[in-house]
Amino acid sequence: MSFTVKKMLQLALLALLLATPITLTYLNIRCDNLSKDIALALNRNLTSLSTAVLELPENQTDAKSMNDLVTLVLSSRSLRSVAYFKNDHYLYSDRDASLNGSISSSLKARLKTEPLPLLYRKCSTLNKIEEVHLVVKGKSGFYQLFMNARYMDDWLTNADEYLRGYVVSPDGSVIINKKKDFLFYKSYRSAQFPFTVIVGAKASQVLLGIGSLTAFIIILCMIIGLIANHIHTKNFSFRKDIDIAIKNKEFIPYYQPIVCNKTHHIVGSELLCRWLYRHKKLVAPNQFITKVELNGQIKPITLQLLKQLAVDKPIIAGNNPDFYVSVNFTLSMLSDPVFVNDVMCLIKQSPSLQRGLVFEMTERENTANAIIKLDKIMQRFRELGVRWALDDFGTGYSSLSSLKELNFDIIKIDRLFVNSADTDAVTSSILNNIALLGKELKCRLVAEGVETETQLNKLKSLDVDYTQGFYFSTPINREAFEEYKYQHEQKMLVANKKKQQCYSALKYHGPALDI
Repeated sequence: MSFTVKKMLQLALLALLLATPITLTYLNIRCDNLSKDIALALNRNLTSLSTAVLELPENQTDAKSMNDLVTLVLSSRSLRSVAYFKNDHYLYSDRDASLNGSISSSLKARLKTEPLPLLYRKCSTLNKIEEVHLVVKGKSGFYQLFMNARYMDDWLTNADEYLRGYVVSPDGSVIINKKKDFLFYKSYRSAQFPFTVIVGAKASQVLLGIGSLTAFIIILCMIIGLIANHIHTKNFSFRKDIDIAIKNKEFIPYYQPIVCNKTHHIVGSELLCRWLYRHKKLVAPNQFITKVELNGQIKPITLQLLKQLAVDKPIIAGNNPDFYVSVNFTLSMLSDPVFVNDVMCLIKQSPSLQRGLVFEMTERENTANAIIKLDKIMQRFRELGVRWALDDFGTGYSSLSSLKELNFDIIKIDRLFVNSADTDAVTSSILNNIALLGKELKCRLVAEGVETETQLNKLKSLDVDYTQGFYFSTPINREAFEEYKYQHEQKMLVANKKKQQCYSALKYHGPALDI
């Protein structure tokens, strides 16, 4: 994926169209929640202060009461002073136990026109300090709380690092912080005190939010595009490598011996694919088989392997006319009429493939829905001398009915049951049932993955016909298979000769004959 100027502009426009409503929605929700949170926090603070002063005795008759008032002021960060007045005259404060001054005319007017409690901002006439005044009604008089307005402003400013807000009275005058020109805002009105919290975002903040999110979306899309491009390029490179490998005939057959459990002779082999990369490095099948199956390249590979098998089979079979080679086929391969016709043409043209050829169909694919179609295809191949084996039996989708209807000649027992048959009672029981089923269906049984003599003896006791696995040999090339087969047969001849000699020695027990 190349990022041209045109594509970048299109991406930027798309990112902007996505970022704008997302940013506005987020800011709208955030302003709404923040205004509510600030109002609740301010309510708690004002309620706490109001409750504390109203619990003090109004007459201040002793030193302890005055000391409690001073302690209250000193313990609060926002509270500067508290004064008590009655009949429009101050009587005392936390700083002076005896006062005799009149309240301001503006406060007199507020008391007459506005409901309690009162909350407003005012600059002190004495020291020119900005204060927030809270006036609450006591039993007989009034408490006036003087709060540090600068502290309150800073508290509100620090409520959020991005959004800003301010507090206004019912008449619109600012109580805390400064009024701001917002592009949009949300407000929350207190039910306990006469104030409303307004939180919003300026045009510059909105643009910054949209710009930041747009940039993030662009970068994210570019990263996703690069990752997708890497995956696509990698897959394309893999397909290209496979195409080159097919052209250069780098896929070669390896053969794993299949041994008869009664005669111990090698009766066949399974053809397994190996990739000789650039004719130098051997690539294990688990690194490419699944991929080539998914992208369909397994079909030309299989055709190439069958062509090589046509040459190899007479050599590895030797003088055994019943020697067979099994080749793996998938349902998708058999569902391709072009591929099926190509395979049939190859068999017709190759006499060595017209006898002793077995196609293994894996049980990992669901064949239940394609029984009729498969039966016809399998029958066409049978007419060419091909037999059919069901691979990985017991681990996939096949039902007993489909097994009977498709009429397999061979059942291959999965290594899962073989490997744990000698240690797990349940698996051993399943293996026994598979063996009985195979005999009932008159199918040859081949056990895969045999690695120990114990496993081999277990299979023999169940009357399993053939075995294959590392106990005998790993998959090997044609030359190595020829050598292994020769050595194996030589060992069998020696073993049979010893048995015959032993039998002859045991047959006659009388005195030696003088001839």
